[in-house]
Amino acid sequence: MVRTEHYRLLSFLIGSYGYLVPRPFNEDVRISKTMHSYLLGKRNIYYFYNLEKSLYGIRATLEVLKKIILLEGKIIFISDFPLLKICLSHESNINYIKWKRSYLDKSKNADLVVLSNIEKENLVEAHRKCLLLVGVGSPTMSKISYPFNLNIESPALASWFFSLIYMTCVKGNRMKLKKQERTFSSFLGKAQKKKVKIVSKSSFNSIFENNNK
Repeated sequence: MVRTEHYRLLSFLIGSYGYLVPRPFNEDVRISKTMHSYLLGKRNIYYFYNLEKSLYGIRATLEVLKKIILLEGKIIFISDFPLLKICLSHESNINYIKWKRSYLDKSKNADLVVLSNIEKENLVEAHRKCLLLVGVGSPTMSKISYPFNLNIESPALASWFFSLIYMTCVKGNRMKLKKQERTFSSFLGKAQKKKVKIVSKSSFNSIFENNNK
C-alpha cells in the first residue's frame, strides 16, 4: 500500500476486514447499482468497498452528527447493537430503537436518522418522510445523504464505530456548552472592574462629622 495521509487508518480498516460489504440477511435487499461507484469490485459472493472513498462519507457523517447535536436537533439510531444504546443512553435528543415496522411513519420528524439495520421497509418509510439519512453498510445510495460504508460486523470495527459515535457526541455537547456560555456572557455584556478606594477610619469619621454639621 502506498503511504498516504490515511495510511495507518486504512491499514487498520483493511486488517479488520472493513472492505467487505455486509451480505444482507433479507434476500429482498440487494446491492443496488447506485453502490457501484463506491465499490472496487466483486469476488465470488462478496462485494468490496473502496475504503479510500469511504473515508469522505465517514468524515461527513461525523461532522453532521456533531453539528446536529450542537443545534440540539433530534436524532434516531436504528440498530441491533445494544452497545450503541448504552453509549447513547445519556443523550436526551437521541433515540435508539431496534427496527419496528411503521415506527418512522408514526414518529415525529427527526433531523437525522442513522440506519445500521437496513431493510427494505425502513428505507421506504424513511424515503416517504424525506428524512436525512446516514446509511451504515448500506446496500444502496438511493437518497442516502451520508454513506458510512464500512463492515461494522467485524468486532474490532464495531468497537471503533461505537467509539467514534460516542466521541462525536461528546464533542458536540462540549461545543454546545461553549456556545451557551458565550451567549450568556454576551447577553449580560462585559463588566469592567472598578477600583475600590480604601478609606481610613479617621478620614471616614471626619467625612461623617462634616455631613452632620
